[in-house]
Amino acid sequence: RDRGPDSVPFSFLCKAIPRLKGKEVTRMIYDCIIVGAGASGLFAGARFDTAAGGRPTKHRPNGLILEKTGRAGTKLLMSGGGQCNITHGGSIKDFIDRYGKKGGRIRSCLYKHNNLELISFLEKNGIPTVTQEEDGRVFPASRKAQDIRDLLVRKSQENGFEIAYDQEVTGIRRISAEEITDRRAHSSNFDPACDAKDHDPSSESSHPHSNTSTSGCWEITTNKTTFRAKTIILASGGCSYPGTGSDGQLFSVLQRDLDLEMTPLQPALTSIRVQNYPYAKLSGISFKNCRIRVLRAQKKIAEEKGGLLFTHKDFSGPAILNISNFAQPGDTLVIDYLIAPRDEIAAKLQKSAEKSYSGLPAVLSDTFHLPKRFSQLLVSRTGNSTKTLAAALMGEEFQIASLSGFEKAMTTAGGIALSQIDLKTMELKNHSGIFVCGEMIDIDGSTGGYNLQFAYSSGCTAAESAIRLL
Repeated sequence: RDRGPDSVPFSFLCKAIPRLKGKEVTRMIYDCIIVGAGASGLFAGARFDTAAGGRPTKHRPNGLILEKTGRAGTKLLMSGGGQCNITHGGSIKDFIDRYGKKGGRIRSCLYKHNNLELISFLEKNGIPTVTQEEDGRVFPASRKAQDIRDLLVRKSQENGFEIAYDQEVTGIRRISAEEITDRRAHSSNFDPACDAKDHDPSSESSHPHSNTSTSGCWEITTNKTTFRAKTIILASGGCSYPGTGSDGQLFSVLQRDLDLEMTPLQPALTSIRVQNYPYAKLSGISFKNCRIRVLRAQKKIAEEKGGLLFTHKDFSGPAILNISNFAQPGDTLVIDYLIAPRDEIAAKLQKSAEKSYSGLPAVLSDTFHLPKRFSQLLVSRTGNSTKTLAAALMGEEFQIASLSGFEKAMTTAGGIALSQIDLKTMELKNHSGIFVCGEMIDIDGSTGGYNLQFAYSSGCTAAESAIRLL
């Protein structure tokens, strides 16, 4: 059944059909299997041919991307409201702090495959980018996330990767050379890359990539069948937006089968709900530059400047998303709608009110270029005192009730512990041939393109390392 441009090619389905009835089919062993067709997995596939310093590989890799859902890059299509804030402008050195205390540990990965390389890769492949002057965010000039998703799918396929959809990974194990050569161990005939015209079931090395008599490989079990590969790149994402397939299911598999240490999984870059939220009727109103603080026991623990957005139920926007990683229920959220000394704001408001015949809401809106509906509601809540109004503008306080969960979080904090990974190669320290990238790793960045940049940098590093091993 045709499901559009993301569907498995008909030739792929034909090759998957067991043939040579009554004869045993030799199990294909892929050069590389990528688990997850999200941003980092597609970046790894798309850069697989050139990731190793631009050096061509000896042969076109035989690869497979396993995707849990029926579509590639679902979260990528959602990013930036469908416009795809792909990275950030400026020096890559300035990126480090945007990943918190762990940023320094991914320095080599970010520096080697940086934002300028990512932008160049896109532009060389027909996707020009634009950088917003006000905040440095980088988007495709078309403002269409689908352009980037389609490019990554196409480049991955050109690099030898087919995409198998509706394949949920349920197990991973190491296969010895002895088990590979034991035909009785071949429990599945599902061979997507096998071609009847050149397949000889009597020869163990009939396929150019099936000579595995001298070494072991990895076997991946899915909800449908099993696959084998010389190298694996894990790129299944975290737990945010679970409806897209990024539900964290693979973490439990990795803990069970590979005994990997995980740091607790938590929503990151999420909206903040407060008690007695007053702005439900103003949903959609935003501010370009506010100052947000989080207080705990009257002590400031975090501060952010940036955009603020009112929703039906909570506060959102870039500044809120970034500070949410530090907030907890019971903390105090303090919002400065204007960034200036409170006395200065009060004096300016008083002076404007004395000169104007308009009501205070209109004076407030005109003097500070604030949304009219917000000005009306704030005056109705605080009264006609300019001092009280200035105090609300420069430090309105709310008690945090909760943080939104994974269903609204932009990314995931926690994941595979950094101690488990060689961060120069993205290879698991105790499992040769398995690499990891993107949101699965215990790294999360600020909003503004930093998480997609890490998906690119870590995906390229994983691909580069897999190529070298192969």
